[in-house]
Amino acid sequence: MIGFFFSNRHSSDFWLAMEDARRPLLPAKRQNTMQIAGRDGTLSLGDETYETSPIPVDICFISDNVENLQKVAREIAHWLSGKGRLIFDDEPDKHYQAVVYGQIDTEQLIRFKRATVTFECQPAARSNRLNQELSNGIASGHTTLIENSGTHHTGGTIMITNTGNVAINNIRITRRALHR
Repeated sequence: MIGFFFSNRHSSDFWLAMEDARRPLLPAKRQNTMQIAGRDGTLSLGDETYETSPIPVDICFISDNVENLQKVAREIAHWLSGKGRLIFDDEPDKHYQAVVYGQIDTEQLIRFKRATVTFECQPAARSNRLNQELSNGIASGHTTLIENSGTHHTGGTIMITNTGNVAINNIRITRRALHR
């Protein structure tokens, strides 16, 4: 069975597997409209933004020999109480910024060894390559391509650190949108 990483821990650390995750193909577009008195319909303000996406994940214990299920359930609650990156095993190159706001039914998890966790995620999957560190250095005249393999156009930050004694100059950064 497959699982997921959340907040730098894998579900298997808690003897959990993912039975199902209902990920939206496209998040709901935010409706940014205005009604004008005396005019039919609404005026679209053309904002191309999206709502957050709930992603329900059905989890189950993968071991019948988990001792002290109540203690493990508390550890799971602590793990899921924060926010962080959510990475599914079947899409390891993408992540969602996620947080769990809803409750998790402890009785369901302890008694039936199953539960549903709903992650509230920022609108789209993001590429893990956008958060990479190139620690081996970049030689003069070298081109490094950083591609967004996520599902939404996103900005990014490029930080360049000079670890040597010679000044860095003549740096050129080119941004181009690749149309799919």
